[in-house]
Amino acid sequence: MVAAAVLAVGLAPGTAVAHDGHGRGGDSDKSDDWKKDSEQRKLVKTLRNVTEDYRWLQNAIDDGYEKASECVENADGTGAMGFHYLKKDLLDDKTQARKPEVLVYMPNDHGRMKLVAVEFMSTAAEAPEIAGLEFEKGPFEGTWARHAWVWKDNPDGMFEAYNPDHSCPK
Repeated sequence: MVAAAVLAVGLAPGTAVAHDGHGRGGDSDKSDDWKKDSEQRKLVKTLRNVTEDYRWLQNAIDDGYEKASECVENADGTGAMGFHYLKKDLLDDKTQARKPEVLVYMPNDHGRMKLVAVEFMSTAAEAPEIAGLEFEKGPFEGTWARHAWVWKDNPDGMFEAYNPDHSCPK
């Protein structure tokens, strides 16, 4: 079973979780494109509501999210995702707006980890979709993923994998 393999091997603490994100989508600002689609607006509102308490990392850890990666940068140097925290009980072939499998954090100017995005991850046989957005290939064989930058603006777009304004701490 793919989920068991991902949990047993792939998502050990410190494992990178990079995948087929698109990186820079050009020079135009696409950060507000999601506001034109009612399903996507509803998804963002739902995600903000269900992740409000997780804006502080300790709350996520207390609720069962575990560190799954160090900071993930785009291979071509155009941005980063951040540090991934996975709730293993949620990783399966289902996609539920109220239950994102992964929370993505970056340190703020004072070094404190803050929630910037969520990531849906699925082990479905075919690419799932949510709010009309098809998932891209995930970080591990047999997985699919889709980010949503619900707590940090992403000039490349709300649902792009990498944020060009981010870089991993050195």
